[in-house]
Amino acid sequence: MYNRKIYFLFTIYILALICAIVYGDKQDDINIISNFEYIPKKGYLITMDDFMNYNLDDIVKEIKKNKIEEVPNKKTLNTITIKTPNIWLEKWGKTDKDLQKRYRQTMPVPNPNNNETVYQLLVMSRNAYVKEREDDWVDITDYGWEIFLPFGWSDDNNDRTANNVRGYIFINENSKILVVSIKGTSAGLFGIGGPTAENDKYNDNMMFSCCCAIVDRTWRGICGCHSGITNTCENKCLRDESRSYKNSYYEQLKPIINSVEEKRKEGYEVFFTGHSLGGALASLSGLSMMAPVMTFESPGEAQFAERLGLIKRSIENYKNSYNNLPIYHFGNNGDPIYLGKCTGITSACYYSGFAMETKCHVGKLYMFDLDKNINNPDEPDEPDDDNDNPDDNNDSPIGNDPGNNNIIKSTSSKPKHRVFLNNKSSIYEHQLIMKRSQLSENENVDSSFTAPSNPSKLNMLHHRVDYVINLIKKWAGPWPTEFYQDDCRDCENWRFMEGDGDEGRVEPP
Repeated sequence: MYNRKIYFLFTIYILALICAIVYGDKQDDINIISNFEYIPKKGYLITMDDFMNYNLDDIVKEIKKNKIEEVPNKKTLNTITIKTPNIWLEKWGKTDKDLQKRYRQTMPVPNPNNNETVYQLLVMSRNAYVKEREDDWVDITDYGWEIFLPFGWSDDNNDRTANNVRGYIFINENSKILVVSIKGTSAGLFGIGGPTAENDKYNDNMMFSCCCAIVDRTWRGICGCHSGITNTCENKCLRDESRSYKNSYYEQLKPIINSVEEKRKEGYEVFFTGHSLGGALASLSGLSMMAPVMTFESPGEAQFAERLGLIKRSIENYKNSYNNLPIYHFGNNGDPIYLGKCTGITSACYYSGFAMETKCHVGKLYMFDLDKNINNPDEPDEPDDDNDNPDDNNDSPIGNDPGNNNIIKSTSSKPKHRVFLNNKSSIYEHQLIMKRSQLSENENVDSSFTAPSNPSKLNMLHHRVDYVINLIKKWAGPWPTEFYQDDCRDCENWRFMEGDGDEGRVEPP
């Protein structure tokens, strides 16, 4: 009996020893990942000694198994679901049954009452003015956004695409969202403006004038639709010209629309955004593709949309159809272009050669009342020495998230991520009345402006994209409420003729 116990204990010992030998090495393999240094956003640091001590296949397996998912520091784009507009469902019923089925009840849209969402799309609109990753580029990778496709960019002015419409398609793989951001006007004044300035101005004048940019008798027309009679224009001619004029940005955007349409069929949501002219083009593209839009300081695009055949404002149910579309136009009550008041002989637009005569928008408007803002967006940001302070929990660059509330609370804590705007990209911005040469070389353009005594006074500085970013960042008043332009009429002083013309028709020089 004694010998049997010894044999039994000896057998147990041998088995334990075998297990230690066999599984001990395996345990070492399982724990080898702990010997590597992990560097955020880069991965595991593997030294040459590690390769000498461990099998390569084991290293790869362990890294894959222990892969750490990077979590963005910021909130991703906030979307809400709305009832899908009937007018879009009806169109999809004729053109795309799959999309009609997909959005048969509701569809996601950017949340216009979420300031993080508004900020992200505004920054995308601003980035559309500058070349990818240059000094004035505002990084939004912390929100999960990457560049899917830049379009229209070229360093060669002889390149036939160098003066075309420009912008970016941003992608967020986590949210399965694509955003098309379209560049606005580069003002061709004082020898600045870049290669697109001439075509930008031409598109502005075609899209936002009453009749071929003939404001009065001193203006030369850019198309042949004026009848030769004072304030009289030909509708059919305008419709034809709107669809086919040379260097039309709307036409140039059609391949971009087609490409994102294909991605939408793969399951992505597609939104459009832009500032100024870029915002109007975003709205037209969204109408064409039937996709949600958020614009900033956009001039009225409803008249041109009607000329393109994208809407019919004369129908009885206009209010319940086109005004209910998920097209959100953000602006402020100090911007004459957004309000449609940059007209007349006393305006900056008139003397700069821009015939910005329209004021009607398609969709819904959100207007920041500058008189109700506690903070002053004209004051420059001070450097943030506590940028890396882990105790700073205010990640929002523009205050607290209002969610579905109408009020954004003021906050005294500094945001972690701030945008410093030195106007390095001023040659790309829509600035009609500022002469850069009047500023000293090292002067911060934003700090050179002081808020007018009456902030809501019309001022072209309130149209600039950098001003709008600072306004949103520092906003501490009531969040703007949604409203519609139900009774808006463009070009009320003009008479529009139907038909091919008359003997008094004047061709442009």
